[in-house]
Amino acid sequence: MSSPIVLYNCSSIASDILSIHFFVTTSQTSFHGTCSDACKLRLTKNSNMLPRQASSTALESADRAANDFQTLDGYSAGHSSPAPSIYNEIELNTRAYLPSGSHMVSGFEQGRLLSQLASMTREGRILEVGTFTGYATACLLEGAAKVASVTGTTGSRESGPYVLSMERDRRAFNLASAHLKVMSESGTGEAGAEAACALRSAIDSDFADNEAGLTSVVYNEAAACDVLKVDDALATMEEMALGKSSSIEQPAPFDLIFIDADKTRLLDYVEACLDGDRILKKGGLIVVDNVLWKGLVLGVTGSISVLVDEEGAADAELKKNKRARKLAAKMHRFNSEIVLDTRAEVLLLRVRDGLSMIRKK
Repeated sequence: MSSPIVLYNCSSIASDILSIHFFVTTSQTSFHGTCSDACKLRLTKNSNMLPRQASSTALESADRAANDFQTLDGYSAGHSSPAPSIYNEIELNTRAYLPSGSHMVSGFEQGRLLSQLASMTREGRILEVGTFTGYATACLLEGAAKVASVTGTTGSRESGPYVLSMERDRRAFNLASAHLKVMSESGTGEAGAEAACALRSAIDSDFADNEAGLTSVVYNEAAACDVLKVDDALATMEEMALGKSSSIEQPAPFDLIFIDADKTRLLDYVEACLDGDRILKKGGLIVVDNVLWKGLVLGVTGSISVLVDEEGAADAELKKNKRARKLAAKMHRFNSEIVLDTRAEVLLLRVRDGLSMIRKK
């Protein structure tokens, strides 16, 4: 007997756990009302997530399902609060528009961490160096908005919850701007995901021709965000450190700075944050991405001769790459020098490709 057809659209996802079980396990089910195969994929992915207010039966089913996890990464993701729907669409848009750089998207684990860190700051003031397509930016803005909801404040460049993100690449800047506009206008849930999904039909037209140098949005009517197109983020930061910003009106100091930019100048970026208090407040946090560089930092120290991880073959090729080894050496130099800096406290985490969390004393 053939399975009945289940009707879905992009803005409604089953909340009943029995329907979800049927949705996942019935291979012959058809999906109607989705705007694209990508939306169908998003529906399938989201349908695996249990409702927040699950029944005891649903929780027991989830507990039994825990036996199906094959890795600790999978187990961790399965026992973490799911990311809002828009983030999967940001990843899909990045693959469609900038496929060669799609691996640079922060992703679930790192993105949720950045959102949590932003939500725990004093004022929700965040600086991001390296927007790319806006995944991490959206996470940081999401966290800043949570600060706004607790403090009852509205953000601006001068005070309150505010994210400033800087990007050099025009194509990435345009896509990030489009994503953040969607987030501002439609939110991060299903409506936002639908609007972000629709961007894929405009990839070669609407936002691709954006020649603006600054995109400004407000999320949840409280947290402000500027995405700034720059030629040199370090030069812009050094101007800010002197109180002489020319690219944008001088913003008030930040609580958190996320650096995911030029790997050859990481020490210079951090120096701009630690030298004086115009960019980063005392007690503020700097988070630097990619500090383990696919594990190749170990090869720089001479600790190992063979790189071993879940992507063995790919990383073996990476190890042979001269540029990758050179960048790993720069990462090792950064890690070695920053941990000795008496102005900071450092914790290096093995999250994704390595995050260095640097607290300014």
